[in-house]
Amino acid sequence: MLDALGGLYLAYDLLGGKRGPLGTVTKSISYGVLFGVVYWLPLGMWFGLAGFLASGPALSLEIERRGARDVHPFVKALVYGSFRGLSFGAAGWLSKDPRFGTVFGLLCTIAFVAAFLVVGPPADVQSGHAHINQSVLHRAGFRGLSIGLAGILSGIISGEPHALWYGVEVGLVTGISSGILVAVAPAIEAWVENLPDRRMGGYGAILVLIGSVFQTVQYICPLVGLPTM
Repeated sequence: MLDALGGLYLAYDLLGGKRGPLGTVTKSISYGVLFGVVYWLPLGMWFGLAGFLASGPALSLEIERRGARDVHPFVKALVYGSFRGLSFGAAGWLSKDPRFGTVFGLLCTIAFVAAFLVVGPPADVQSGHAHINQSVLHRAGFRGLSIGLAGILSGIISGEPHALWYGVEVGLVTGISSGILVAVAPAIEAWVENLPDRRMGGYGAILVLIGSVFQTVQYICPLVGLPTM
């Protein structure tokens, strides 16, 4: 995977540069890393993976497609909400148990769809500077309350102990992370837009090198007497 991604970045300019698919991939990875860290520290590894694999790319696509008129708003809300909700359900399944994860995933999907319909995609990402305004606070508050309520109800329905605190914790983390990431989104967008093509090619070369090293380790370990996975 590292070799493949590195090869794509080496051909960054040929694939459309900042306006091509790799620009979106770069933004998705950037948002994903931030979401992953913010979710992982208080909620654990599985929520961190949900943030990296789902919440980050979803925010990137929301920003990328925020002005598009070719898709009905409810369809967009359903797609983005389901993507995030299912990832939260999987994280709840792996963190707690299958019953909690199933209920939590369904309720989170409803909550994310409702949040998208009410607050919509991030409105202002063109300033180039991180900022907190009323829109950011409204988005964070609504999303935090809706996901927190989903967590509380899921815990009660599935009979999980400490359901109230767990729901409050998930809601707080989701709301705060949503506010932080939307607030810094303009800076991330500006950073990706201003990355020189040669630098992206350099990043690609580094990724290819790291991938090659990982690939080589499995052949070196037996030669030096080390066990392999």
